Amino acid sequence: MTPNDDMPRLWPRLWQDLTRAELAALRDRGALVVVPTGATEQHADHLPVGADTALAAGAAALAAARCRGTDVVVAPPLGFGFSPHHSAWAGTLSLRLGTYLAVLRDLALSVLETGFPRVLFVNGHGGNEAPLRALVTELVTDGHAVGMVSYFSPAEPDWRPMLKGGLARVGHACEYETAVMLALPDTGTEARARIGAAAADLPPRCVQPWMAEGAEDDPVTAAGAGWPPVFQLGDCGYYGDPAAADPASGAALLEVTVARLAAFYTAFAQAPLRVGARSGLAPVAGAA
Repeated sequence: MTPNDDMPRLWPRLWQDLTRAELAALRDRGALVVVPTGATEQHADHLPVGADTALAAGAAALAAARCRGTDVVVAPPLGFGFSPHHSAWAGTLSLRLGTYLAVLRDLALSVLETGFPRVLFVNGHGGNEAPLRALVTELVTDGHAVGMVSYFSPAEPDWRPMLKGGLARVGHACEYETAVMLALPDTGTEARARIGAAAADLPPRCVQPWMAEGAEDDPVTAAGAGWPPVFQLGDCGYYGDPAAADPASGAALLEVTVARLAAFYTAFAQAPLRVGARSGLAPVAGAA
């Protein structure tokens, strides 16, 4: 996967901007194909409903732009995810679980059938994570080289200590998401001002949304159990401390997020990962 000096360097390489000949050349050099997957759902009153898609696609493309030693192509993002827990609110467009999995499967297989060796879904929505992990398990054991990662995960040990608010993790429309949205290059000046003003006086919400208002104990979190964070009508719509976000911290959070994601692209593209449940010590698929 060493860049070819005879081919124009497009950083990042966006699938939709390339010709079939350019994509064929990248395929022949073993490029990694990254598919961002986000959501369209309510993000309280300070972030747009497309925040998860913008964050996943923006981080994915910025990370690809850092990969000078590994060819990475970023596919168009899937802007709809598994979001039934946000469906009480206007703005939420959710796919059913089976539909979401079928779309992802078709996308991954169409990339592999084109001849690219390996696919990586870059996720930006918490509700997508469990479906993605299940799908990837099935695809890999069926012999297909498809992985997944949430865009913020590789750098999480680095950025968690950088948060200033009451929730030192990713939530929903939280400090981390709000700050990184403020720092994304595609977020315009007016949008930054609107987001900052709308988030400025929001109180911290550090108890999971699956608990009724006023509850202090959370047995689900304490036990590592499962329950969806349902954002019912009347809910504030966020989980975290968005008022703690600012453009300066957003720039720092985005920098470490993108740097670690780019490093993961290279490591993932070159790792000798096993595929197929019965392949034993057969050659791995999709490695450089």
